[in-house]
Amino acid sequence: MVFGRIFCSKIKVFEWSRECDYDLQSHLHVWRLYIPHIVNGIEAHIYLLTAEELKKSEAFIRQEDRNRFVLGKIYLRKLVSKYLVMPAEEIQFGLLEFNKPYLLNMPNFNFNISHSGDFLIIGLANRWQLGVDIELMNSNLDLYNLIYNTMSTTEIGSILNSKSPREVFYKHWTRKEALLKGVGLGLTDRLKDISCNDGLNLVPSEFSSFASPWNVRSFSMENKYSVSIAHDSAIRVVRFFELNTTLV
Repeated sequence: MVFGRIFCSKIKVFEWSRECDYDLQSHLHVWRLYIPHIVNGIEAHIYLLTAEELKKSEAFIRQEDRNRFVLGKIYLRKLVSKYLVMPAEEIQFGLLEFNKPYLLNMPNFNFNISHSGDFLIIGLANRWQLGVDIELMNSNLDLYNLIYNTMSTTEIGSILNSKSPREVFYKHWTRKEALLKGVGLGLTDRLKDISCNDGLNLVPSEFSSFASPWNVRSFSMENKYSVSIAHDSAIRVVRFFELNTTLV
């Protein structure tokens, strides 16, 4: 079997900047958006969604789930428009195999989005693939079956022997999701074949896109969210930004 390499680590985000020059260069930009601060802008910007997206949004039973979906579509377009200097309403998305979204006519501009609880996380990069995932760490969720059905043998040991098994589980879970979204596979029934322990991990090559090594970095937010970002190791700089008000 051919293996790919992924290097996993924890990072501490010291600052979420509110000032951005919208110049990606060879960097990865990670944005966080606090939903309660932007939810009132939905109606004013709902026109940015396509008819298909609007129809999909109406299928959500819970209003908060609909809000996350709609706000993700709105603010992804608004952020991309800032980087590409083009009207947000002209930005169109398509879907690759396994439903990974991409920007029509701009194949080298890459992005990924995730949402949970009160936050949206959006990652953007030029040329290099990336994936992001955020999860609200549910204190009521029974993790026992999930751990044994989704984690590798070494991960199970790391989780069960830690002082905070729930936090370590979510660290590994978001790492796997971010990696799979980055390489364009989405969730798979082979999660146990992917180890995301701290340090170097060897995984089946299809989970590393047959290319250069991947970096998978994770951090906690507000003491109750687990976040991971996965990207090609060619990206050397990751910058963090936040948006708490409506983006013009």
